Amino acid sequence: MRIKRFRGENALEVLARVKKELGEEALILSSRRVEEEGKIFYEITAAVDQDPNPEVSESKNSSQDTLSDIRAELSEIKSLLREAFSEKIIQGRYVKLLEMGVLPEVASEMEDPVRWVRDRLSRKGASPLSRHLIFVGPAGAGKTSAVFKVAAWFKYRQGLEVTVVTLNRHRVGARGEALRLGELLEIPVKTELPETFPQRDCLLIDTPGWGWNFGPEELEALLERFPQARIQAVLNAVEQPLSLKRFLKELGDYPVEGLVLTQVDRMACGLSLSFILKDDLPGVSFVSSGPRVPEDLARATPEVLERIFMRGLKAVYDLK
Repeated sequence: MRIKRFRGENALEVLARVKKELGEEALILSSRRVEEEGKIFYEITAAVDQDPNPEVSESKNSSQDTLSDIRAELSEIKSLLREAFSEKIIQGRYVKLLEMGVLPEVASEMEDPVRWVRDRLSRKGASPLSRHLIFVGPAGAGKTSAVFKVAAWFKYRQGLEVTVVTLNRHRVGARGEALRLGELLEIPVKTELPETFPQRDCLLIDTPGWGWNFGPEELEALLERFPQARIQAVLNAVEQPLSLKRFLKELGDYPVEGLVLTQVDRMACGLSLSFILKDDLPGVSFVSSGPRVPEDLARATPEVLERIFMRGLKAVYDLK
């Protein structure tokens, strides 16, 4: 069998060269468009069972020439097999990523998921953290627990005075839960907004679940009253990624300083949240891995985040 690769700027011209050199019986093994130095080329790889020109074939009675031809064909076959298997692996990995909840636009970028995650984490850098924070998140995201975990972090690890304001009057038991947590952690809890923000102390505001009871109008009014405050968006790590992406898009025009991930201990595959590593989204501030307050909270360092996003990677690479 003779195998040869043809390349040109016009697909029809390349096909004509294939037929001229290999004959009408030539088998097209692959065809693709390639770009080199800004130019588009059409590449066709074809094969034929025997040399279509017997006279040329008979003239090649030198064993040296025959050996060279065999080596060239073997090299071409290896190259084709390498390309075929590489493409198959990449396609299989893409499908597996989709099955594990990775959004299509992110999965299409992940030829090497490990490298992709590490590259994005290195570009994010450390997430800033203001002392005046408004916590916003969908209902059921674990917002109240996250607020008190962060409040305890400020008080017991940073040595700062902290006050929590709970505005969540819509969920049954939310106010009582906040008051109990404040009593246990010895953190003052207020149910009304103060007239002014404290300049040196920390003030954390727990808002109702994002939606009918608390939306853009209410958030804008809060920011107008306290323009120096910054937002921490609270995300349930096991929530459907598309819903979380939609929520973050709704917060796109507001001063979102960072993200708080809750229930990360329940994640089967960390890559399902990989969309939050995109450059146009804020970094992760904290991760919460359980119900205990304040133990189950960690500052989102690159090392902590890498362990989270690498979870479940074995299933991505095991494509058998």
